[in-house]
Amino acid sequence: MTPGSYRASDADRDQVSEVLNTAYAEGRLTFDEHQERAQSALQARTFDDLTELTADLVPLQALPVHADPNRRQLVVREGAIAESDKMSTVMSTVRREGSWRVRAHSMANNVMGDIKLDLTQATFDAPVVALTGTVLMGSMVIRVPLGVTVINEVTNVLGDTSVKDIGEPDPSMPTLVLKGTNIMGDIKVRGPKKPSRWRKALT
Repeated sequence: MTPGSYRASDADRDQVSEVLNTAYAEGRLTFDEHQERAQSALQARTFDDLTELTADLVPLQALPVHADPNRRQLVVREGAIAESDKMSTVMSTVRREGSWRVRAHSMANNVMGDIKLDLTQATFDAPVVALTGTVLMGSMVIRVPLGVTVINEVTNVLGDTSVKDIGEPDPSMPTLVLKGTNIMGDIKVRGPKKPSRWRKALT
């Protein structure tokens, strides 16, 4: 047997998925290309199957284990889903908080509504995750763990996108890439909520 004919392991598939996620976040793959290749990676049976998916991409170097300061593992590849997480709201509210899975790619469309995403207790399907969508006269608030790298690639049309109070970027933490269009809306990325004074007084 040639080396490329050997069976691929779950770890091999995970490594290729990281290459694809990073390539999409950097704009080297379109959304459709990423979706197609990510699905093929999950179904790959041999090394040759995986090599075809990354032959035109720069390989990733070894990545660190992603964990928060409390040693909670943030990136959990087991159970990852290749399909996008789709959120949409029209004059209403979408809220994600607590313990939930952040997929490698999420899509959020907001028309005069509110989207509130709290990632501080979430786990990530990949070390680089992307959020793409359109905000039209609506608002979006995203809370991230301290140290997460946020790459803002949103196109603002009479709107505002701001990233504040998320701490210094930590290479051992996940990366969030924001893409899409913000038309007369407001997108805010912030760190974890600070305890209120009255709660402090009770503890």
